[in-house]
Amino acid sequence: MLAFQLSVQLIILIAVGFSVWRLGMVDENFDKSLTAFLLDIALPCMIIDSFIAPFSSDELKNCVLLVLISIVYMALCFGIGQLVYVVVGKNYTGRMLRFGAMFTNFSFIGIPVVQALYGQTGLLYFVMFVTPIRMVYYSSAKPLLSPQGSSLDKNSFLQQLRGWLSPPVVAVLIGLTLYITSFELPVPVGKTVSAIGAVTAPLGMILCGISLGKNKIRELAKSRYLLMPLLRNILMPAMTLTLMYFLPVDPLVAKIVVIYASLPVASLLAAFTIQYEPNPEARLESAGSVFFSVLVCSVTIPLWAQLAEYLF
Repeated sequence: MLAFQLSVQLIILIAVGFSVWRLGMVDENFDKSLTAFLLDIALPCMIIDSFIAPFSSDELKNCVLLVLISIVYMALCFGIGQLVYVVVGKNYTGRMLRFGAMFTNFSFIGIPVVQALYGQTGLLYFVMFVTPIRMVYYSSAKPLLSPQGSSLDKNSFLQQLRGWLSPPVVAVLIGLTLYITSFELPVPVGKTVSAIGAVTAPLGMILCGISLGKNKIRELAKSRYLLMPLLRNILMPAMTLTLMYFLPVDPLVAKIVVIYASLPVASLLAAFTIQYEPNPEARLESAGSVFFSVLVCSVTIPLWAQLAEYLF
């Protein structure tokens, strides 16, 4: 029943965002401003709020374990993505699939899904799991998506440090400190952080709907654009579910990893493709890949969540 309710909720929130854009209620720059607000203000508040809980050594051990699993899992996903890239033909489709094998929409869809399914502890675990992924997300887009032979300018140490220490990552460090020391924020501060963080989930889903609304559906109706949802929404979670089934870990730890794998491709794939890929067809394909992956997730996420609940 919870999985069905989640599916309906995802569809409604995405539909609200889609309608808001199609009805002209927001302008061209609204989604950019909303993204900045969510990533720099609301999401860090939600992350800090997820750590405001009684300290538990068992939970801390699971958090450390999830960070280690995350690093290994990223390497495994890169290997799978590289294999797909070679099989597809080392073209822009392969590069996008390689990126999609590694990175999901863990902020705007992952966090509300995990919070709805597994509550405060699940959110804490998910935040820790995606921290290593978040730290390499932006810096790896250029080498993963640029055509072969492109010049890859090396970022300075300061630029790399800024990428590693984005506001959500800093929020993890702050939240972890509060959690380990059992320090309690003053009541007005704590309630403010919680209230701001609470808007992340619904606004993040609405933002996904706005992004979908910007696309001309007829232009995206091409069968090869379904390769991304096939890989990202079906094959990757199936592989992950199988792997986690044989690992002797806490059931909630296993579920968190499976939910990450079941999420749609990162929404910034389209923006990164515009930035690094000169082929106009590639830009359209990236938009189609994101569109169908997000569209399909309202059905596939509850399915994988239900399977994980049954197996773990």
